Amino acid sequence: MTVAPPRSPLRSLVGLAAVSLMIAGVVVVAPDPPSEAVGGWQPPSGYVDAGTVGLDDGRALRLWTGASGCYVESLVAGRSAAAVGTNGGGPEYAVSEILGGLVGYLPLQEARTVLVGSSPGVRADVHAQRFLVAATAVDVADGRVRLTVLDGTGRTLARATVEIAGRN
Repeated sequence: MTVAPPRSPLRSLVGLAAVSLMIAGVVVVAPDPPSEAVGGWQPPSGYVDAGTVGLDDGRALRLWTGASGCYVESLVAGRSAAAVGTNGGGPEYAVSEILGGLVGYLPLQEARTVLVGSSPGVRADVHAQRFLVAATAVDVADGRVRLTVLDGTGRTLARATVEIAGRN
């Protein structure tokens, strides 16, 4: 049986240095992971920021409206945490509970403000026929909500009681 001659420690060190340089080269050349955009999450083009509502748990909800629907974005410490999109419209009033808020659709184009809930109600601005309020505007046991729709002068346009979709 033949015994291999002993290796020089210098040869092992040179090999280790070469492997280390190759690994360092790969780390330097590898692209950085994409960072979050400066403004955070953004809805598709054509949607505009229609306002923000604060919630009791420290979060905020932002409503983005567009011609074909809206997005509700949940913000934690000013950073986007989640977003849900809705679409629709038509001749019917609609209210849904989304991410701790109530987002609604009003079939009246002249609507500028809506009072949500029992008198006096929580006042919300209307943008592209949509509005957003904190879900606490209506008792958690209520499956329906009363809406009083106002025009730009504060005149009542309509009153409606609407089922809250997403609430059991």
